[in-house]
Amino acid sequence: MKWLKRIAKWTAGFIFLLTISYIVGPKPSDPILDTQLPSVTTDLSKLEQEINTIEKNTPYLKPDNQARIIWADSLHKQPTTYSFVYIHGFGASQAEGAPVHTDLARRYGANLYLARLQDHGISNKNTFQNLTPENYLASAKKALAIAKVLGHKVIILSTSAGAGLSLYLASEHPEITALIVYSPAIRLYDDKATLMNGPWGKQIMRSLLGSDYITYQRENPLEKKYWSTQYTIQGPIVLQSFMEAALNQDTFAKIKCPVYLAYYYKNEKEQDMVVSVPKMLEMFDQLGTSPSLKRKEAFPKTGHHVIASYIRSKDWKSVENGTTKFIEEVVHLSPK
Repeated sequence: MKWLKRIAKWTAGFIFLLTISYIVGPKPSDPILDTQLPSVTTDLSKLEQEINTIEKNTPYLKPDNQARIIWADSLHKQPTTYSFVYIHGFGASQAEGAPVHTDLARRYGANLYLARLQDHGISNKNTFQNLTPENYLASAKKALAIAKVLGHKVIILSTSAGAGLSLYLASEHPEITALIVYSPAIRLYDDKATLMNGPWGKQIMRSLLGSDYITYQRENPLEKKYWSTQYTIQGPIVLQSFMEAALNQDTFAKIKCPVYLAYYYKNEKEQDMVVSVPKMLEMFDQLGTSPSLKRKEAFPKTGHHVIASYIRSKDWKSVENGTTKFIEEVVHLSPK
């Protein structure tokens, strides 16, 4: 039976070569991340003009997806004691947090900055083709820098991947007053997503999809307006790369500010199936925030990953009420 031994050796050798070929295959480079904020002008009129000019000159930008400042008093454009900034999720826009973000800013007499992250809010099938973990994070850093000019103290509101960016920023910016994270993308619900950031990740995605593009059939016209309908596979790969590089126990332990975690969970069958609820809860336990300054709350009636939007959530008002309770009982803001 020498031939059986030879086949066994050849098979073992073939498997070994396949393993080596996989391990040394092409994969995304490790991102080089930092949280140093860019400088922005403190001249508020000039700042608003710069933001509006950039947005106006952005090719393929969809209506009402632009970044903008919502002033507490549009007749007197000046810094407020607190400012809010809303950082949206992956493939989304400011509407993902509407009307909760504007309601909160109005309730507390605060300026609000509605950010638009890198390459978001545009109607182009090649969206995210040039996205990187670095420029993705850079757009969130700029949003925080703008919010710091708009208010003496900053509260970050964020959803999904935007919440992941916010957590990372808070780990290096203790001056942030509070974090409100809705359905934070610590990891995706499907743990096989880690393949995207491994060897041959892009090739595997292309093979599974049969395309370089991901397409969503959104029947609701408002979803078409405020969420991406098509983008390149580069986008999810960048998101996975950022999550694996930035969102870990070391990062969470450095966060000391008050944190409100809100998410969709009813039972094992009815829960957020876009991002991982167990990973959210693990993150919450690992926060360096004092137990008295952090609060987590499940919203079983929202029925969707996007819990704070009138477009997709069935119970956004409860999410807003839970948020105001946290802000007033833990952060100690009072309505104006």
